[in-house]
Amino acid sequence: MSTSAQTAGAERSDHGLADTLRLVGALFTLIVGVIHLEQWLDFINEVPTIGELFILNALGAGSIAIALAIPRLRLLAALGGIGLSMGAIISLIISMNGTLFGYSEPTFRTPVVLALIAEVVAVGALAGYLAFARRRSA
Repeated sequence: MSTSAQTAGAERSDHGLADTLRLVGALFTLIVGVIHLEQWLDFINEVPTIGELFILNALGAGSIAIALAIPRLRLLAALGGIGLSMGAIISLIISMNGTLFGYSEPTFRTPVVLALIAEVVAVGALAGYLAFARRRSA
């Protein structure tokens, strides 16, 4: 196999992995949004400020997941997805160790754990996607 054929094969493989990471990132960003929406519908909507942040998270996650499917928006959407999930993780850390806008998360309830797992996976997948995208553009 020639060097150019090997390079072309590696580029296709990288492209496939980048697409897989993007799709995984989109799926787990959407999961983050669904969990926040479920919690908003359950009880968080009654908590001042936090309720608004949860519904904004859900709407933002849905928008980001859609934008990750649009070629012109993918890089910006990946950055947005990382920011959304990191913001949620940091907010959780603050609310479990004190209060965030007057709200304190009392325990690691099942939805909290599931959201945290989804946020970590989304950040990892979208960061990986961005790394491959940068490598392709270099």
